[in-house]
Amino acid sequence: MGFRSKGRGRNSGPPKDENSALKIKLRGKDNAALTMQQLSEGLLEAARQLKQYEPGYRAKSATIYLTMVDEDGTSVRINDANELIIFPYKSAAEEHGI
Repeated sequence: MGFRSKGRGRNSGPPKDENSALKIKLRGKDNAALTMQQLSEGLLEAARQLKQYEPGYRAKSATIYLTMVDEDGTSVRINDANELIIFPYKSAAEEHGI
């Protein structure tokens, strides 16, 4: 009986060295849950650091996964879909209520 090499699964992504997605990690001290204020400050800091790349680069898309917890550390959902979709810029018509 011959040996089969471990191939990449059908739904597996590209090898790690080929993945071009930028990963940004925000962590609380000693892996404690972040307060909303700390999360906000961390996201603003990430945006400040990315500002230096503004002249030559764009973000194709951004998906942020947050594990939301209550005061006791129990996972919670913020709505039925547990999803927010944000479009950062409004069109001129939207700005003027047209």
